[in-house]
Amino acid sequence: MAKKEKVKKPFFKRIWFWVLAIIVIIAVAGNMGGEDTASTDHNEAQASEKSSNTSEKKNSSDEKKNEEKIAKLGEKVEVGKMTYTIKDTSIKDQVGPSALPTQANGKYLVLNVSVKNNGNEAVTVDGSYFKLMQGEKTFEADTSASMSANQGEDGTIQNSFFMEQLNPGSEMSGKVVFDVAPDIANSKELVVQAQEGIFGSVTKKISLGK
Repeated sequence: MAKKEKVKKPFFKRIWFWVLAIIVIIAVAGNMGGEDTASTDHNEAQASEKSSNTSEKKNSSDEKKNEEKIAKLGEKVEVGKMTYTIKDTSIKDQVGPSALPTQANGKYLVLNVSVKNNGNEAVTVDGSYFKLMQGEKTFEADTSASMSANQGEDGTIQNSFFMEQLNPGSEMSGKVVFDVAPDIANSKELVVQAQEGIFGSVTKKISLGK
């Protein structure tokens, strides 16, 4: 009786072939996933760097935009709907009519100020809208001294700079007075901050240096 010849299975039907194929597929998929992750990380890093550079440029632009220009003595300065001009300054020991002057504790720094209302409604003008500054120091106007400085020899006060009403298109001039120490009054580094209205939401600075 003849022996049956043993038929060999094709290699693709053998278990070891499929095990090897599965291992190869897993390895290839892993490499592709790693490449995708690396690519994603690289793209994210580039996007983050670009965003950072854009943010830095914007901040730099905003800083330049916010750099405050300081006006000079005698220059017309637009502060919101108002125009302020500090025509000149003087240092005095006393202000007011000669018959009844007001004496300074230190020295009076007197600002000769002009104000114009460019808006469509009446506004209130007050000496407190002006702040005297030297570095980080801020000085408030002296209300009583300002009223006295705006008083004539006959005792009348034309523009007191105390809660004065100014109509649209109108202009007024007067004196705003600060009572400060002599070295402050004579300083060459003084700046006046002028504001629009009581709340001072809009301000501009004017240098008193000549």
